[in-house]
Amino acid sequence: MPISTDDAAIRIFNSLAGSWTLTRTMGKTGTFTGTARFDTGADQQENTLRYREEGILHRVDGQSFEGYREYDFVLRGQAIELLFRDPVGFGNRYVLLNFANTSANAPITQEDVLSAQDDHPCGNDMYHHRMFWHHTDHFETKIKVVGPNKDYELHTLYHRA
Repeated sequence: MPISTDDAAIRIFNSLAGSWTLTRTMGKTGTFTGTARFDTGADQQENTLRYREEGILHRVDGQSFEGYREYDFVLRGQAIELLFRDPVGFGNRYVLLNFANTSANAPITQEDVLSAQDDHPCGNDMYHHRMFWHHTDHFETKIKVVGPNKDYELHTLYHRA
Protein backbone atom coordinates (compact mmCIF):
# COMPACT_ATOMS: atom_id res chain seq x y z
CA MET A 1 0.00 0.00 0.00
CA PRO A 2 1.58 3.31 -1.03
CA ILE A 3 2.02 6.02 1.58
CA SER A 4 3.21 9.57 1.14
CA THR A 5 6.70 10.58 2.15
CA ASP A 6 4.96 12.88 4.66
CA ASP A 7 4.42 9.70 6.72
CA ALA A 8 7.93 8.26 6.19
CA ALA A 9 9.61 9.66 9.33
CA ILE A 10 6.65 8.61 11.48
CA ARG A 11 6.64 5.10 10.02
CA ILE A 12 10.40 4.74 10.50
CA PHE A 13 10.37 6.19 14.02
CA ASN A 14 7.57 3.86 15.11
CA SER A 15 9.45 0.87 13.69
CA LEU A 16 12.71 1.52 15.57
CA ALA A 17 11.63 0.41 19.07
CA GLY A 18 13.21 -2.82 20.26
CA SER A 19 16.45 -4.72 19.82
CA TRP A 20 18.74 -4.83 16.80
CA THR A 21 22.02 -6.51 15.94
CA LEU A 22 24.65 -4.32 14.33
CA THR A 23 27.82 -4.77 12.32
CA ARG A 24 29.98 -1.74 11.56
CA THR A 25 32.99 -1.47 9.28
CA MET A 26 35.35 1.29 10.38
CA GLY A 27 37.74 1.75 7.49
CA LYS A 28 41.34 0.90 8.36
CA THR A 29 40.51 0.73 12.09
CA GLY A 30 38.54 -2.52 12.12
CA THR A 31 34.98 -3.61 12.84
CA PHE A 32 32.43 -3.20 15.61
CA THR A 33 29.81 -5.86 16.33
CA GLY A 34 27.10 -5.80 18.94
CA THR A 35 23.54 -4.86 19.71
CA ALA A 36 21.48 -1.70 19.66
CA ARG A 37 18.30 -0.97 21.55
CA PHE A 38 15.68 1.76 21.07
CA ASP A 39 13.57 2.26 24.21
CA THR A 40 11.10 4.65 25.70
CA GLY A 41 11.52 5.36 29.37
CA ALA A 42 9.56 6.91 32.19
CA ASP A 43 11.84 9.97 32.07
CA GLN A 44 11.65 10.31 28.27
CA GLN A 45 9.97 13.17 26.47
CA GLU A 46 7.10 12.31 24.15
CA ASN A 47 8.21 11.12 20.68
CA THR A 48 11.68 10.24 22.00
CA LEU A 49 13.52 6.93 21.81
CA ARG A 50 16.72 6.35 23.75
CA TYR A 51 19.32 4.62 21.57
CA ARG A 52 22.13 2.60 23.15
CA GLU A 53 24.56 0.37 21.31
CA GLU A 54 27.03 -1.96 22.98
CA GLY A 55 29.59 -4.27 21.49
CA ILE A 56 33.16 -5.14 20.74
CA LEU A 57 35.57 -3.13 18.62
CA HIS A 58 37.86 -5.56 16.76
CA ARG A 59 40.90 -3.62 15.59
CA VAL A 60 42.99 -4.72 12.62
CA ASP A 61 46.03 -5.12 14.92
CA GLY A 62 44.20 -7.92 16.77
CA GLN A 63 43.20 -5.96 19.86
CA SER A 64 39.57 -5.88 21.02
CA PHE A 65 37.76 -3.40 23.23
CA GLU A 66 34.24 -3.11 24.64
CA GLY A 67 32.41 0.05 23.68
CA TYR A 68 29.05 1.79 23.65
CA ARG A 69 27.38 5.02 22.57
CA GLU A 70 24.03 6.65 23.15
CA TYR A 71 21.74 9.10 21.39
CA ASP A 72 18.17 10.28 21.73
CA PHE A 73 16.09 9.88 18.57
CA VAL A 74 13.34 12.51 18.55
CA LEU A 75 10.47 12.63 16.06
CA ARG A 76 10.23 16.22 14.79
CA GLY A 77 7.37 16.39 12.29
CA GLN A 78 8.68 14.88 9.06
CA ALA A 79 12.20 14.33 10.43
CA ILE A 80 14.08 12.37 13.07
CA GLU A 81 16.58 14.36 15.12
CA LEU A 82 19.54 12.64 16.80
CA LEU A 83 20.73 14.28 20.00
CA PHE A 84 24.00 13.56 21.80
CA ARG A 85 23.82 11.84 25.20
CA ASP A 86 27.52 12.11 26.12
CA PRO A 87 28.43 14.55 28.93
CA VAL A 88 30.18 17.06 26.65
CA GLY A 89 27.46 17.46 24.03
CA PHE A 90 24.40 16.28 25.99
CA GLY A 91 21.18 17.42 24.34
CA ASN A 92 22.90 19.05 21.35
CA ARG A 93 21.88 18.09 17.83
CA TYR A 94 24.03 15.62 15.96
CA VAL A 95 21.89 15.45 12.79
CA LEU A 96 18.33 16.03 11.58
CA LEU A 97 17.23 13.35 9.11
CA ASN A 98 14.39 14.63 6.95
CA PHE A 99 12.71 11.74 5.13
CA ALA A 100 10.02 13.97 3.59
CA ASN A 101 12.55 15.08 0.95
CA THR A 102 13.10 11.48 -0.13
CA SER A 103 11.22 11.56 -3.42
CA ALA A 104 9.44 14.89 -3.81
CA ASN A 105 6.33 13.63 -1.95
CA ALA A 106 5.65 10.81 -4.41
CA PRO A 107 3.84 7.80 -2.91
CA ILE A 108 6.18 5.12 -1.54
CA THR A 109 5.59 1.43 -0.90
CA GLN A 110 6.91 -1.00 1.70
CA GLU A 111 9.52 -2.15 -0.85
CA ASP A 112 11.06 1.29 -1.40
CA VAL A 113 14.34 2.24 0.26
CA LEU A 114 13.94 5.56 2.05
CA SER A 115 16.92 7.76 2.77
CA ALA A 116 17.83 10.96 4.55
CA GLN A 117 21.06 12.79 5.21
CA ASP A 118 22.52 15.64 7.18
CA ASP A 119 25.96 17.02 8.03
CA HIS A 120 27.48 17.65 11.43
CA PRO A 121 30.54 19.89 11.91
CA CYS A 122 32.99 18.73 14.57
CA GLY A 123 35.80 21.27 14.91
CA ASN A 124 37.41 21.48 11.47
CA ASP A 125 36.04 18.08 10.42
CA MET A 126 32.65 17.23 8.91
CA TYR A 127 30.46 14.17 9.50
CA HIS A 128 28.25 13.38 6.48
CA HIS A 129 25.53 11.13 7.96
CA ARG A 130 23.21 9.12 5.70
CA MET A 131 20.49 6.69 6.77
CA PHE A 132 18.90 4.12 4.46
CA TRP A 133 15.66 2.54 5.64
CA HIS A 134 15.06 -0.78 3.87
CA HIS A 135 12.10 -2.06 5.92
CA THR A 136 11.01 -2.65 9.51
CA ASP A 137 13.68 -5.34 9.99
CA HIS A 138 16.72 -3.76 8.29
CA PHE A 139 18.34 -0.35 7.93
CA GLU A 140 21.84 1.03 7.53
CA THR A 141 23.88 4.16 8.12
CA LYS A 142 26.92 5.49 6.31
CA ILE A 143 28.93 8.23 7.97
CA LYS A 144 31.76 9.76 5.94
CA VAL A 145 34.08 11.79 8.14
CA VAL A 146 36.43 14.23 6.37
CA GLY A 147 38.64 17.11 7.33
CA PRO A 148 42.15 17.98 8.34
CA ASN A 149 42.06 15.58 11.33
CA LYS A 150 39.86 12.71 10.12
CA ASP A 151 39.26 10.73 6.94
CA TYR A 152 37.24 7.52 7.23
CA GLU A 153 33.80 5.99 6.69
CA LEU A 154 31.63 4.11 9.16
CA HIS A 155 29.14 1.73 7.54
CA THR A 156 26.66 0.10 9.92
CA LEU A 157 24.10 -2.60 9.09
CA TYR A 158 21.20 -3.08 11.51
CA HIS A 159 18.95 -6.15 11.59
CA ARG A 160 16.01 -6.74 13.90
CA ALA A 161 17.10 -9.09 16.71
